[in-house]
Formats: sequence, C-alpha cells, structure tokens
Amino acid sequence: MTNQLLVVYIQNLIFHFTFLAAKVSFFNTKGFFMSHKLLTSVIVVLSLLVPTQAAELSQHLVTRIEPEPIKRVAPKYPINAARSAREGWARLSFVIDEEGNVNNILVTETSGSRDLTKAALKAAKQWKYKPAMENGKPVQQCVNSVQMDFRMNKNGTTGATRKFISKYNKAQKALADKDYTELEKQLASMKKSKYMHLSENNYFHMLSADYAKELGKKHKQLSHLNRVAMSLSSLPNEEQKLSILYQTFSLQVELFEFQAAHSSYERLIKLPSAKPYLDQFANTMRLVNEAIVGDKNLIIDGIINKDFWRANLVRNEFSLLEVEGSLHTLDVRCANKRHVYTIEEESTWQVPASWGSCSIYVFGEPKTRFKLIEYPLQS
Repeated sequence: MTNQLLVVYIQNLIFHFTFLAAKVSFFNTKGFFMSHKLLTSVIVVLSLLVPTQAAELSQHLVTRIEPEPIKRVAPKYPINAARSAREGWARLSFVIDEEGNVNNILVTETSGSRDLTKAALKAAKQWKYKPAMENGKPVQQCVNSVQMDFRMNKNGTTGATRKFISKYNKAQKALADKDYTELEKQLASMKKSKYMHLSENNYFHMLSADYAKELGKKHKQLSHLNRVAMSLSSLPNEEQKLSILYQTFSLQVELFEFQAAHSSYERLIKLPSAKPYLDQFANTMRLVNEAIVGDKNLIIDGIINKDFWRANLVRNEFSLLEVEGSLHTLDVRCANKRHVYTIEEESTWQVPASWGSCSIYVFGEPKTRFKLIEYPLQS
C-alpha cells in the first residue's frame, strides 16, 4: 500500500506563544537554594486540507465514563521508598469484567520506580466495581485507566539534593554548549538514582525533552513532556504548568495524537494562566476535529520501546504497515468490548461503531518500528 501523508501547510493560523520566564527554585533540607530561568518559545503552525463540513468534536473524542466503584484499596507506600522520601507514580490500564473484577492490567506509564509500580498493581488487583449494564445485562468495561501517586505530601517534595543539583547544572551547561557526550553522561547518572523526588523527576524529564527537541526527536520529546504533565500539580507555578501542557498539546496535534490532544486541551482550559489563549486553543481543536472527519489518512509513527505501544483511535478502520521488526499481538480495548488479534502482514481492522471509543495496544519485539494508518470515516 502506498503511504499517504496528511497534508499540513500554512494557511491562516500561526500560534507563537512566548511564555514569561518562570523562576524555579530548588531547596534541600538545609535550605540550599538554586534558581534558574526557563524561557519556552513554542511555535505551532497548523492548517489542514479537509472538507469544511465537520461534525461536533464530542462525536469523535468521547469522554469515557468509569463504572461505579464498590471497593478501592489504596496502595501501600513501600517502606524503603518512604524512608528515603522517594516519590513517583504509576498509570495503569485495566478491564472490568461482567462480575466487576479488575483484570488484564497493563502498566502504561511510570515514573521509573519498580517498587512503586508493584505496589500500584497489587492494590488495583483488589478493586471491585459495580459492572456496567447494557440492555439489563452486565458487560465488560474495557477502557479504564488510573494514575496512583506516591507523594510525601500533597503536591510532592519540592526540594532537591545537592547531588542532583550538581548533576543538573552540569547537564544544563552541556546542553547549552552542545556537548552531547557530557550531557548524556549526566542524564544517565541522574536516571540511575533510586531516590528521586517528584520535583527532581520533573526537571530530569524537562531537560531530557529539551535535549530531544535539540536533536529533532519529537516523539521522544513528547514522551518526556508527557511524564511531566502526569505530575503537573507538583510544578511550582502556573507559568510552568501552562508551558508544559502547551508544549505537550502542540506536539500531540503535530504528531496526530488527537485523542491525547483533546485530553491536554481539557486540562489547558482549566488553567487560569491560559485564559488569554482560549480562543486560539479552541480554534486548534476545531481544526483537529476537521482533520478527524476529513478524507486524508491519519498516520502515526509507532515503536515498541519495551513490551508494547499504545494509541487512542479516533477512527474505526486502521492498519499497521511498514513494519521494521516483528509484531505479534494486537489488543483492542473499547468502551464495552475487547478483542485480541494475531497480527498478520498487511492486515486491516474495522471496529464496529457500537464498541465505542477504543485504544489499541501493539505487542512485538523491542525497537520494532511501524506506522498506524487510520482511514477516513465512512459516511
């Protein structure tokens, strides 16, 4: 099959947001202070060759309604993590069966601490729900997710150790000097830390995102920004929250991750600091909606980093093409249906509209690259 790219060109919309420098402070237990300024300039150019008639956004980007919980066991903070004030989070996807039990749990994102992830999994397995009903009968709920945060206080520890600060300063200088060997050395050293606070974790990923941007690796940049966005409340000020969410939103739109962009948009418009830009954000989402109902293929690059790759569908017919490596299993999780397929060469799947909004999980050999092609909606 010949690849088709969604035509993106400059027509009438240019966003150029330069956020005011945000002062960021680090403190350790002895009151040590370090500050630096982050200046984020993001330029997004978006316009799409699509029909002018479009359905409302809500018809395609559906808000998922969780089943009613009966029993939710809180995760236990691992003793070693608590003693060392180590914080983090784990985000899980799971299926609620017809009896209200939680099963088929997948870890979709974590802050990196295995013991915290293990504690989150152990808790989720004990949860119990009142199952969803369809025509008087209990049915599966297959698109469910939760993020469990492990924090020493409400917004996480805002300090940083002298050791982390020293490495961060060296890495930031290396980035400014384009000394990528030294930068990667310092980032690798920071990543090995078993005792990283949420604030340290955030600044590690923000610096990693800047590095990925410098190299033109947009998918990796978005991956790091997503991790910061998942612990947004731990950022020290509104300007930083706006900057991180806007960068995340912009990349999601640019990379055709439209369902994720919609979620970021819903978070953006709730920020008081975003008020001057609400019209621009709304206009971007209008263009996103027009792209979804347009007559061009939507193409998303995928790569298996560990066990699987995940995407939220905005159309109901799709293929996995240009596979470089090996893919073997496709797990399709929709609002009220789930099906697992064996991936064969040049396969195309069509999801019935009655299944509701869907996410897919693609399993294969690590580092396998491929393209997800979503075909135009049929009238």
